[in-house]
Amino acid sequence: MHPLLFQPFFDFLACCQRLTYFPDDELNLSAPREPPPEVKLDLSSAGPTVVLLKNCLRICGHGCARSVVPILQDKAYFEVKIQCTGHWAVGLCSSKTPLASVENLGIDKASWVLREDSCVWYSGVKLARLKTPLEEGSVLGLTYDHVELRFYINGAATGLINEQSAQSMDGWTGMKGVLYPVVGVAENAVLDVGFNRKHFYFPPPQSDFKEILFEKELL
Repeated sequence: MHPLLFQPFFDFLACCQRLTYFPDDELNLSAPREPPPEVKLDLSSAGPTVVLLKNCLRICGHGCARSVVPILQDKAYFEVKIQCTGHWAVGLCSSKTPLASVENLGIDKASWVLREDSCVWYSGVKLARLKTPLEEGSVLGLTYDHVELRFYINGAATGLINEQSAQSMDGWTGMKGVLYPVVGVAENAVLDVGFNRKHFYFPPPQSDFKEILFEKELL
C-alpha cells in the first residue's frame, strides 16, 4: 500500500502528541480570560447629586460616594488626587454613613475623614491636623491596617498634630467596624480615586500594603 495513504493518520497522531505538551491555558486561544473586576466608587449608594466619571474613579458635583467593597484585607492602600480644590473630604466610613452631602462625613460616629482644611474629623470634632498642608494637584495616599489610618502626600509620609494635646502622631487610631474608603465633594471640588495599583501615582509605602481587593481575591 502506498505510504501516502497513511500520512493523514500519522499527522493526526503527531498533532495529538503535540497537544499533550501544551497546558489548557495555551490551548484555549479562542476564549481569552476576562480581566478581574476593578474596585471603584459605588454609583448605587452614592449621593443623588453626585457625578461619577472616568469609570467611577472621578467624583464631582455635590455629595459622597464610597468604594464598591469595604476594606477586608489586613493592610490596604489607596490614593486620591485633588484635581480641583473646593469643599471635600476623604477617609473611611461604614455602610450606615449618609452620603447625600459632604457635610455628613466626619459628623457621625462611623466616619473618619480628612477635609480640605487638612484636618481629621470624627463625630463633629476636629481631632488632628496634617503636618504638611494639602494643595490642589496633591496626591493623598492613605494606608489602613484596621488599627491605624496614616496619610501620605505625593508619596511622602506626613504625620499628624493632635488638636487637643499638640502632640505629634504618625496616624490616627480608634476606627472600628467594617469600613469603606469614602470621598465627598462640593463647591467645585473634583477628586480622582485610585484603588488599584494601575491607577496609583506612587507605590504603597510598604510592600505589605496592597491595593484594595475583592473578597474572592483574598481566598
